[in-house]
Amino acid sequence: MQQGGADTSGSALALLLLIAAVVGWLGIRAMIRQLRAGKTQAAVRGDFSAYALEALANAARIDGRIKDTERAAIVACMGEITGAAFDAARVEAALNQARLNKAELVAYLQAHSNAFTREQKMQLLKALLAVLTADQDFDEAEHDALVDYTSAVGFDRQSAPQMLRRLAGDFSRGNIT
Repeated sequence: MQQGGADTSGSALALLLLIAAVVGWLGIRAMIRQLRAGKTQAAVRGDFSAYALEALANAARIDGRIKDTERAAIVACMGEITGAAFDAARVEAALNQARLNKAELVAYLQAHSNAFTREQKMQLLKALLAVLTADQDFDEAEHDALVDYTSAVGFDRQSAPQMLRRLAGDFSRGNIT
């Protein structure tokens, strides 16, 4: 009978250790996400257009090459986002600086999504789609990045691919400019 009690206490201890490991892992992930978001916050200081420029510059670099069509798409998209002509030199500076990576940008968006309006979020997703498809080559890394951004603004990760397909279809048909 004593052996059964030892098995139960050993199982309880193992379960407690497993729970502690999972909680620790989740805590570390949250801390890392918070650090990443903090780095982006320091760079953009809560300014949506500064964030959008960083995100679009990062999107152009995802596939390892930056084409003139992507540069032009960023200039056009930033003009729409800011509501004024946008200086191509600022785009070039953002492309050359590479201050933030995708994980930092997505973490910031997840943490501060409620600070942006629905219109700003849709502008960002449209702009990302425009930049990612500007070179006529939409690869897996670019698709994954777009799904990550879409999820970060609050769209369900499971339904994001269907929403993106509809958005891409509208974009290719010229319904979105």
